[in-house]
Amino acid sequence: MKTRTYLAAIVLTVLVPLLALSAWGLNLLLEEEKEARLLTVEARARSIALSIDKELVRAEGALRVIGQTDQMSREDFSPLYELMRKTITSPDSWAVLYGADGSMLMHTHHPYGASFDEGPNTWVPQAIALQKPSVTNLREGRAGKWKVVSVNLPVKSAGGRQFLLSHTFHVSHITALLHRQELPPNWVVGVFGDDGISIARNLREKDFVGTPVKRELYKASRERASGRLVNLTRDGFWAYNTFTHTTRADWTVAIAAPEEEINRPARTATLIAGCVLLFALGSALLGIVLFARRLSASFDLALDAAKSLELGKMPVVQPSGVVEADVLQRALHDAGAKLAAENEARRRLEREREQLLCSERDARRAAENQNNAKDEFLAMLAHELRNPLAPIVAAAHMLKLPGRDEASVQRTGDIIIRQADHLKSLIHDLLDVSRVTRGLVSIDQQAVEIDAVVRSAIEQAQPLIDSRKHALALNLRSSRAVVLGDKKRLVQVIANLLTNAAKYTPPGGRIALSVETQGEQLVLAVSDNGIGIDPELLPHVFDLFRQAERSADRSQGGLGLGLALVRSIMAMHDGQVSAHSDGIGKGACFTLTLPLHAERATQARAPHEAARGGAAPVHLMIVDDNVDAARSLAHLLEAKGHHVTVMANAHSALDESLRKPLSLYILDIGLPDIDGYELARRLRAAPGSAGAVLVALTGYGQMHDQHKAFAAGFDHHFVKPIDIAALDGILADAAQAQAGQAVCD
Repeated sequence: MKTRTYLAAIVLTVLVPLLALSAWGLNLLLEEEKEARLLTVEARARSIALSIDKELVRAEGALRVIGQTDQMSREDFSPLYELMRKTITSPDSWAVLYGADGSMLMHTHHPYGASFDEGPNTWVPQAIALQKPSVTNLREGRAGKWKVVSVNLPVKSAGGRQFLLSHTFHVSHITALLHRQELPPNWVVGVFGDDGISIARNLREKDFVGTPVKRELYKASRERASGRLVNLTRDGFWAYNTFTHTTRADWTVAIAAPEEEINRPARTATLIAGCVLLFALGSALLGIVLFARRLSASFDLALDAAKSLELGKMPVVQPSGVVEADVLQRALHDAGAKLAAENEARRRLEREREQLLCSERDARRAAENQNNAKDEFLAMLAHELRNPLAPIVAAAHMLKLPGRDEASVQRTGDIIIRQADHLKSLIHDLLDVSRVTRGLVSIDQQAVEIDAVVRSAIEQAQPLIDSRKHALALNLRSSRAVVLGDKKRLVQVIANLLTNAAKYTPPGGRIALSVETQGEQLVLAVSDNGIGIDPELLPHVFDLFRQAERSADRSQGGLGLGLALVRSIMAMHDGQVSAHSDGIGKGACFTLTLPLHAERATQARAPHEAARGGAAPVHLMIVDDNVDAARSLAHLLEAKGHHVTVMANAHSALDESLRKPLSLYILDIGLPDIDGYELARRLRAAPGSAGAVLVALTGYGQMHDQHKAFAAGFDHHFVKPIDIAALDGILADAAQAQAGQAVCD
């Protein structure tokens, strides 16, 4: 039925039972007006609840972004602290990281690394146990100085440790949100938790925040999701209390509108309506037409706004002149704005989540590539280790054949020595790159003339360059330049680049080495016209476990660790290395950059080696539980004229040394009864062997192994296989000492 018909019926009804219907109509108008006002209050309560939910969702989203970072996964707290500070910047909110026991680890309103005097927070383990985001009620922080609420997110690091990320708001943050709602000045809006304790208030917050709300309001909020009641507020006036709940936390938003204010417009409207009714008795038909048209238009505008909201569009407020309809339009418009903002926030979070997923996929792909490269490296390592083992095994079998002449035995021995040296070189490369890349190697920096470094490097690489018939072009315009560095390591770097150029250039190629200065920098370049570098490999050419494609026979050889070692050594010298290639088959160029040194180079002094002729025989003992290794070394030394005693354990060696002290002892470290360190200490303690030369022979060659050997009393430290030339020098020195002792005796 249309409004016009209702108005006509009202007029006709009033004309018959005027007094009764007037009273009924006026009362109805009062209730409708009041209901409209209360609906407005409810709409405002829902709007505030939406605002709070939006704030909590934003806080939870920030915590999820922080919790999914690599810094959180690695427990890398320093950059994580900076990320938390940049993500949460509001002055009245902050981020906190708690440990699983409730201890506070980081607080963005305190410097990184600050200590906190408050004890473990008992609520933290409960929040972690939920294993989902949660929101606290009002609690006191900093020894009761602050009233706060917090959004919490349990997270777990890659190591399995549990943490709690907390976005904490001071209650003033929620209070400020309430003040932004532009409510009538005498309306009281408050927020309280499921424990009935007031969290925030727009009026008299200092008096009531942190105290229980009215019992009847709390009871009603626990029984219904939303509603209203009339009660005496804590502010001392009767009010319509309208409440609703937030969705992200079990909080209640309540608005207390003074009863007088709600009823006053309705009473005024009723009074006016009564006067108009008396006046309109004579012009009922005209009033029906006019008011029906006006109400219909206003309802149509409100209906249009509702339909726009239903279609997901922003309702447009079109003033109609009817307060209720206009208020309803504004409420619909505000609801549309809130929904649009929520949708935008949700879309933004979805975009951020997608970005994080993409980052995770990229990281996983990189890890898989690195793992594949490692597997390829291990397969290549196995191949390279088998290559020298095959001729060594074959040569060993050849030595066992009867009737071999001395020349054949010499050739077979040369094969074994060459392949053993190659095997030793491979192991040395592995250990060297491990020590350098982990920073376990110290460099002896001194002023070095680059010409001496280049000449030494060329001397090392020349045999390979000549064997492949390459032409080496030198351009040493700045060869007298001086740099500050470790000459041995710099020679290793340049020799490595020259060796790589020789390996990866087909026979008869051209290799160029140039040295020049550019400002305060020394620039050394090694280029070739070899096979070049694939553009996809070029950015990773200095990475561990990375090599160019090899032929099936792996004629280039090597482990592919040289360039990683070059980059690490250059970094230790404050230098840089870069690679350039125009592509496959177009050669490559490696450029080293080092800072120049102002002082003159110190003259390199080669250690003076005393000329040794045929050394006198030395009486020595080899102690090694590997009988084959001990016997083979003993046979070699006996062939050189020395007198060798072999023992397989430490106790037998001690007994023999007490019976017959010797001049020199070669001791394996890993003996079955007591280790070589303890054996060395006991030999030093015995009068007969206190002055003997002690040589450590071990498979462990780290720096701390050498320090441990020298601390135990060893004079020399060798890594298996032993360097025969160096051992000959030690034996020659021992022979001289032995001869001098004999003269004194």
